[in-house]
Amino acid sequence: MINALLVDDEEKSIKNLELLLTEYCTDVKIIGRAANALEAVKSIMDLKPDVVFLDVHMPGYSGFDVLESVKESPTILVFTTAHKNYAINAIRKGAFDYLLKPIDTEELKDCVQRVREKLFGNETAKQNGRGVIELAVKDGIIFIKPAELIRLEASGAYTYFYLDNDVKLMGSKSMKDYEAMLDSNVFFRCHHSHIVNLRKVTKFVNTAGSFIELTNGALIELSRKNKDAFFEKLKNLGQ
Repeated sequence: MINALLVDDEEKSIKNLELLLTEYCTDVKIIGRAANALEAVKSIMDLKPDVVFLDVHMPGYSGFDVLESVKESPTILVFTTAHKNYAINAIRKGAFDYLLKPIDTEELKDCVQRVREKLFGNETAKQNGRGVIELAVKDGIIFIKPAELIRLEASGAYTYFYLDNDVKLMGSKSMKDYEAMLDSNVFFRCHHSHIVNLRKVTKFVNTAGSFIELTNGALIELSRKNKDAFFEKLKNLGQ
């Protein structure tokens, strides 16, 4: 889990960012909010967040003053502002990233992924540092253990999860986003619309095309270009 502090003098901006993080970055936990630079510095010292999403232009002291005050802290600072002209100075002074308001969803997801990698390293980031996939649903979050996952299927901007015991769930992110959370040694993208758990493979079917049979009986197409890689992954599985 990534602990985040949101800093902005505009309540509307904080709520908007909170909604985006809740919807698209489910491993980010918002542990505090601050409306000005002085509150921000105190919160950073008290709460020790992993990352701070920090507005630049605020009454009194600015986001740059916050950056200077906590420069010895390991906390990652991401500037959020409507002013393009602050970008170069923000990076030069040590900001980790810079998001321009209104915040673009894809840019935010990319920023958070790089925060994961910085905090946990590439392998841990793939599983959000928890060994599970956190799937946001209407009434909360479902925690999916990779070992329970049979396959993923792309459906436009969404993704279907097929689990043991005939459980089917829908995720609100693209399959590419979820692919980055999975162990590439175990989960294999056999087709542009399908990822399979290699530990759930029961049979290779080679009639009128190439298919992978899984433990739930599903037959998933294996594209010709991925055939050799599929057998190589199976051979090395568990090594």
